[in-house]
Amino acid sequence: MARLDDERSGGVFIDARQRRRIVTTALIVGDVAMLIVATLLATVLRFNSLLEPVDFENIGITITFWQLSFVLSAVWFVSIAAEGLYDIESLFWGAGELRRVARALALGVVGFILLTFALKMPGLSRAWTLIAWALAVVLVWCGRLGIRGWLRHQRLSGRMLRRTLIVGTNAEAAELVAVLRSAPDTGLVPVGCLAATHADRLALDYMTGTVPVLGYARELSAIVGPAGIDTVIVATSAFEHEVISRMIAELRGQDVSIHISSGLLEVLTSRLWVREVAGIPLITVKRVSLSRTNLAVKRTFDVVVSLVLLILGLPLWALIAGLIKLTSAGPVFYRQRRLGQFGREFRMFKFRSMVMDADARLAELQEHNEVAGPMFKMKDDPRVTRVGSVMRKFSIDELPQLLNVIRGEMSLVGPRPPIPSEATRYTPHDWRRLEVPPGMTGLWQVSGRSQLSFAEMVRLDLFYIENWNVALDISLILRTIPAVLFARGAY
Repeated sequence: MARLDDERSGGVFIDARQRRRIVTTALIVGDVAMLIVATLLATVLRFNSLLEPVDFENIGITITFWQLSFVLSAVWFVSIAAEGLYDIESLFWGAGELRRVARALALGVVGFILLTFALKMPGLSRAWTLIAWALAVVLVWCGRLGIRGWLRHQRLSGRMLRRTLIVGTNAEAAELVAVLRSAPDTGLVPVGCLAATHADRLALDYMTGTVPVLGYARELSAIVGPAGIDTVIVATSAFEHEVISRMIAELRGQDVSIHISSGLLEVLTSRLWVREVAGIPLITVKRVSLSRTNLAVKRTFDVVVSLVLLILGLPLWALIAGLIKLTSAGPVFYRQRRLGQFGREFRMFKFRSMVMDADARLAELQEHNEVAGPMFKMKDDPRVTRVGSVMRKFSIDELPQLLNVIRGEMSLVGPRPPIPSEATRYTPHDWRRLEVPPGMTGLWQVSGRSQLSFAEMVRLDLFYIENWNVALDISLILRTIPAVLFARGAY
C-alpha cells in the first residue's frame, strides 16, 4: 500500500521519532531554563544577593547559593525525568501535569535535603528551599504551558500532525473520527479505518463519507508501516477481546502509538480509574457529581454571581434598552417559551433582537435552516434588526437571562434550553440533556457556538452533566469571555 500523502490528508505530517525528538528537546530546554531561573530568583529574594556563601564542613570548601542553585536544578531535572514527564504520550494525552510537576519537584527537594545531610551543609536556608520549590513549580508549569501553546498552534496550522488509523467501522469508530476532526489541536488526523469483517464493511458502514476503508483489521500489521501510520486507535465495541489482544501483539515491534477506546466518550478522564483486579485491568467510573448537595452549591454560586453581574450591568442594560427603542418598534424584552429541567416550560428573557413578527415568519424560513436536527439556525436571518445583529454577535441579548437564573429557572452554566417545537423531535438520548437546569453558557458556547451541529451540542451537554463540578463551571464562565468578545462561532 502506498504511503498516504500529506495533501490528501490535509496537513504536513512529521516522522514520529523526529516529532518526539523536537518536543522532548523543547521540554528539556524549557524545564532546565525555568529551574535555573527559579533557584536564582529564590536566592535574590531570600538573600538580596547571589553571592551568599554555603560552607561544607567535611570537605573544607565554600560555595555560593547561586552555584548551589545549579546543583538543585540538576537534582530536580533528574526528578522530573524519573516522573516520566518527558514521555510526550502521557504528557499530551492526559490530565494532571501540574500535579505531577509539583510531586516530582517535591521529591527532588527531599533528595536534595538528604544530599545536604550527607555533605554536612549547616545552615541551609529552609526558606530558600521552599521559595525555590514554589517558584520552580510555577515557572516549569508556565514553561510547559508555553510549549503546549506552541504545539497547539503548530497543529492548528497544519503542522506536526499524526497519521491516525481508526480500527473499526461501527458507530463508535465513526464517533471517534468526528471527535478527532472537531479537535484539530490534538494533532490526530484520521486518515483511514479498517473494517472488522467483510460483513461489517458491507452491511452497515458508519464510515461512509468520513475516511477511506484501507482494509480489514486482520491486515493491521501489514498496513500500518507502508501507510506511514503514527497512531492506531481501536474501537473496542467493534471487536472481541481476543482480537484486540492479537492486534496489540502484532504491533508490538512497530514504532506506532496504540490506544484503545474505552467507549466512554461522555466521561471525563478524572472520573475514570484503571485498577487491577486479579490481574485483570478494570475501568472504574466514579459517581456523577450532580448530587443534591452539589446542586445546592451550584444554586448558591448561580444566585450570588448573577446578583453581582446584574447590579454591575445596570448601566449597560439602560443603554441597550434605549438603542432597541430608538431603532425598532416593539418592547425591549422578548419572552420566549423554553423547556427547562425535566422538560418544565418557562419564559426565557432576552433583549429583543428581531422584528415583532419574527415567530410568525419562522415557518417560511425553515427551508433555509443551516443546521441538522431540530434546531433552527440561519446566518443571515432577515428577521434580525440592525442593533439585534450586534447584540447576537456578542451575546448581549442573553444578559436578561440573569433574571431566569435568579428565579431558579436557569443556571449560569448548563445545556441550552430548547424551544418546545424542537423538543418534540428529541430522541430519548437527546432528552438526557434536560436532566439539569439549562444554562446561559456551557461547553457548546466555548466550543463553537452556532457552528456546532445539534448532535455535537448534545454530546457536549452530556459530557458536562457527567463531569460537573464547581471548578468546571468557573472554567467555562472564564472561557466564555473570550469566546463572546471575539464572537467565535456566532451567527
